[in-house]
Amino acid sequence: MLTPVEIRNRKFKKGWRGYHEQDVNGFMNDVCEHYERLYRENIELRESIQRLEFELARYRKLEDTLNQSLVVAQQAADELRATARRQSEAMIQEAQRRVGELLSSYQELLARLHSLRTELRAFALAQVDLLDRNEKRIEEVAQFFQDPQAVAALRALASAGGE
Repeated sequence: MLTPVEIRNRKFKKGWRGYHEQDVNGFMNDVCEHYERLYRENIELRESIQRLEFELARYRKLEDTLNQSLVVAQQAADELRATARRQSEAMIQEAQRRVGELLSSYQELLARLHSLRTELRAFALAQVDLLDRNEKRIEEVAQFFQDPQAVAALRALASAGGE
């Protein structure tokens, strides 16, 4: 690629009927100025392209990192969900087992209470029967002591045994 300095320093041979030297020099100066501007723009554009390519590579690397992070986060979320599901299922099973145990204990307690109630009722009935029988005896004894002949017989017995 030609540089602006090479264009500026270019010398042409003079011919017998050549171009007008001032016109050529003026045109060459214009060309050189435009070429210098284009040359600088070209350098700036190349630097800009290089900088943009570097930034693009950095953004692509960042994008890859973010994608990997998203994959890892998704895997962690999936694993967390699975762990939570397993734990909740285990908790439900444990709760069901405990409810079963409590229900069984409750049923045993009800059976024991029913048995105890039956025993207490039988005991109470036996006590009522005993009281009824004792009440009859007490009435018989009371009637005995209210009978004057019976009382006289007891006194006779008592005095005969004391002599």
